[in-house]
Amino acid sequence: MAADKQIIINTLNWLIKENSAAIFAIGEHYVQAASSMPGEIYCEAVSHHYHSGVDIGLESAFIKMGFHLEEAGNYSRRYLSAEAERIADDIVYIFEEIYGSDPAAEFEVTEL
Repeated sequence: MAADKQIIINTLNWLIKENSAAIFAIGEHYVQAASSMPGEIYCEAVSHHYHSGVDIGLESAFIKMGFHLEEAGNYSRRYLSAEAERIADDIVYIFEEIYGSDPAAEFEVTEL
């Protein structure tokens, strides 16, 4: 199952309300989101530093989306909490276009 935008939006709204975090995953690819400072959501997408199957060449695609790569870290970006739909669009794009995740693989959401 491909990433489900409405599930992502619902989960983002939940984590904002609960000041919590969630992990969205398809296979070995994942994107984490957490309510950080008031009005912000911090997102991380797995990089080649944590998953050998992630191509180092993906960095330019993430940079175009406003993400950056910390030394020995994941790709990360901060969003405004009010941008839940935009964040969901970006997460779907990451799975489908950047990672090329298998659309038949299970889409998992873990609320933390």
